[in-house]
Amino acid sequence: MVRIGPTLAGKSGLSDSEAETIARSFKDAMKGFGTDEQRIIKEICALTNAQRQIVEDRYQALYGHTLEEDLKSELRGDFEDIVIALLKPRFDYEAECIKNAMRGFGTREHVIIELLCTKESAEIEKLKEAYKRIYGSDLENDLVGEEDGPLGRIFRSLATGDRPSGPSVDLGLAQKEAQELYDAGEGKFGTEENELVRVLVSRSFAQLKATFAEYQKIAGKEIEVAIKGETEGHLEDALVAITQSIHDRSAFFARQIDRCLRVPGTKEKDLIRIIVSRCEVDMGDIKQDYKALFNKSLYDELKQELRGDFEEIVLKLVGSD
Repeated sequence: MVRIGPTLAGKSGLSDSEAETIARSFKDAMKGFGTDEQRIIKEICALTNAQRQIVEDRYQALYGHTLEEDLKSELRGDFEDIVIALLKPRFDYEAECIKNAMRGFGTREHVIIELLCTKESAEIEKLKEAYKRIYGSDLENDLVGEEDGPLGRIFRSLATGDRPSGPSVDLGLAQKEAQELYDAGEGKFGTEENELVRVLVSRSFAQLKATFAEYQKIAGKEIEVAIKGETEGHLEDALVAITQSIHDRSAFFARQIDRCLRVPGTKEKDLIRIIVSRCEVDMGDIKQDYKALFNKSLYDELKQELRGDFEEIVLKLVGSD
């Protein structure tokens, strides 16, 4: 399957004068009675995240306060949430999502799973840097106490950013660890997760892909099937997120979007997080995988489920088929 990549490409270049024109256009959209949501959608969806930061800086220089502050005072609901999310640098936004998942009563584990378990080391490093800059504390330290047991170890190990990266593969190690996983896990993942967790959080994606292939030769089934049969709850979700991300990360997000649309009452916050974080990365691939997995158009499904300005901006970011 040919990879497509992002659905939002932005402008080929953004001069200072263009940035000022766009900043003034945002201001004009908020003048007088009511807000011109159509203009806001048009302007924000024509820019990459990096270009939005340039416009934000120009807006603040022109008007003495931030574009985010002004839009927050004008917009409401899911439309406000997605517009504000689009204005933030990607890893700042994701750091805020993780912090919010740890606030209040109960941890929203699925958010942390999505944002940690699907990333390679370079992305986690950027996420950690953003978190430290915004909150003044280390992500891995703040995760202590949020979860214990194997799931807590997964979160804290991934948050350290120690997973190797790169394409190199040690086939001998892959064969050895595949056998160890089979010996430690077949029929026992529910009680002996330590070996599985150690391997999944300490090896590069390329190395794990080779290990999973060797595991399938030994066990006669994919490791994901064994995980689903022997674990449950958020631990299963985290392990499956890692394995699916290694096989095909965009397919993982296609499944997550479908889950958002299938639950009673669309899970808008989860949908916003996925679309905002993936539209400049692999949303084209996510749409393609969604069609392959569910034999339906993601664009058409979103159009059917969503309404109003929120629907319009989501469809702009996802792009038509």
